[in-house]
Formats: sequence, C-alpha cells, structure tokens
Amino acid sequence: MGLFGKLFGGGEAQGEAVAVIRAALETIMTPQGAPLAASRALSEILVQDGAVTFSLTVPPAEADLWFPVRDAAEKAVRSVRGVKSATVVLAAEHAAGSAPKARPQSAPLAATPAAGARPAGPQALAGVAAVVAVASGKGGVGKSTTAANLAVAAAQMGLKVGLLDADIYGPSVPRLFGVSGPPEIVKGKKTVPPEAHGIKVMSMGLLVKEETPVAWRGPMVVSALSQMIGEIEWAPLDLLLIDMPPGTGDIQLSLAQRVALTGAVIVST
Repeated sequence: MGLFGKLFGGGEAQGEAVAVIRAALETIMTPQGAPLAASRALSEILVQDGAVTFSLTVPPAEADLWFPVRDAAEKAVRSVRGVKSATVVLAAEHAAGSAPKARPQSAPLAATPAAGARPAGPQALAGVAAVVAVASGKGGVGKSTTAANLAVAAAQMGLKVGLLDADIYGPSVPRLFGVSGPPEIVKGKKTVPPEAHGIKVMSMGLLVKEETPVAWRGPMVVSALSQMIGEIEWAPLDLLLIDMPPGTGDIQLSLAQRVALTGAVIVST
C-alpha cells in the first residue's frame, strides 16, 4: 500500500508521513535564508486523508516577505506523492506585550493586483456578482441550515451559487451537503470546490477530519478564511453565501474589512 496509502487510510504511519513532508520543505528557505523545515515559524504538520495543513507564524512587519515562502511551501508539499491538497496558513502575530505596528495588507481576495500592489479597503470578488453573509450573535439558532436552504433555493431559481462555510472551529456545511474529502487543485494555486445540489461548497471540514480539533488562534483563523475566499475558483457566480461563525469576532471583522458584502442575513430566535 505504501507509506501514504497506509497513512491516508488511517494507518500508523503519521510520524513517518510528517517526516516526508518536512523533508519536502528542506529546500524552501525563509526570508532569512534558513531552511523552513527547521524554522520556529513552522507549526505542527497535520496530515489527514491526503490533506496536509500547517501554519507559518511570522512578525507582522515581515508578512510580505513570507508570502513567496508560503506559496513555495504549498507547491513543494503538493508535489509529494499521495498528497491531495496542501493548505499553508500565513499568520502574522505580535510578540507578547508588544504594541501593534502598522502592518501590510493581507493577501488580496479578489483578482491579483499589479506586482507589489495591495488593495485597500473591502474588495469585490472577481467573477462573483453578490456576496451575502449569513450571521448570528450566538450559536444554535439554525444559521448553517438557513444558509444551506438559501443556497439551494437560489440554485433552484437558476442562479449560479457558492456556499463558503467560514466556521473554522465547527464546520457543518460538509455534513449538510453530503460532501467530504479534499477539493481538487488545478489552475496553478486555484482550488476547485466540490459541487452538491448544483452549489459550489468550501469548508475547513473538507481539509481536516470532522473529529480533528483545530487549535488555531485569531491570526491563523483569519488567514485561513482569506485563503478559502481568495484561492478558490468560485467564479463565475451570481451569489456567494458565507455561513459565518457565531458572534462578532476576528472572522466577522476581517471579512467586513476585506470583502465588499452585498448584504447580510441575521438569524435570531
């Protein structure tokens, strides 16, 4: 069956597989010229069913220098035999007790701008006519069910619809739509989301197993959301619905600052 065959089938080769991934990262250099595999910026590497996920935590002032490193790391991991998808989250984090400084804009969420340029303010998503967030002030109010029903109803009206599950910690859209497994990666870095009931669906639940805890902090969660929006082949869409996590935390604020929302649906009881 081979190393990755055993691993992705739930075998006992987790440690060996992580070592293979680390070996693939040996050729990737940090902006300081050190091997990424030995860098303190590299988090624990998670491997589940062919999907590889890890993060790079860097000082905010160096974030722009690390974007090429992140892209190179994803490319290197995807070249490993047996890997179906690779998600590398770039997290900019201040040292404890330090005062925040002005930091560079995050990776663009819409069409790629000219080299060196970073868009300011909320950006429209290329090829997406309308973006609507489905949110609530608390959990357990049926928000995900509402988002799923809205998506299906819009699709039945003849619209081209996408649904992004932005609840990193408790993704439920894959179960609602009966989809599983990592999405297909084509067109360079772009990821093609699976379709169910005529709807393009993307969720962190497609990248990690349902029972696997995601112990990520604010900057990592925001970066993961940015990549799920900006590096997914959503277009062409008439409507992209975003199933938000409960509350008014980092994801909600970052989404409002980075994506030009057409509107929002607030679910309450």
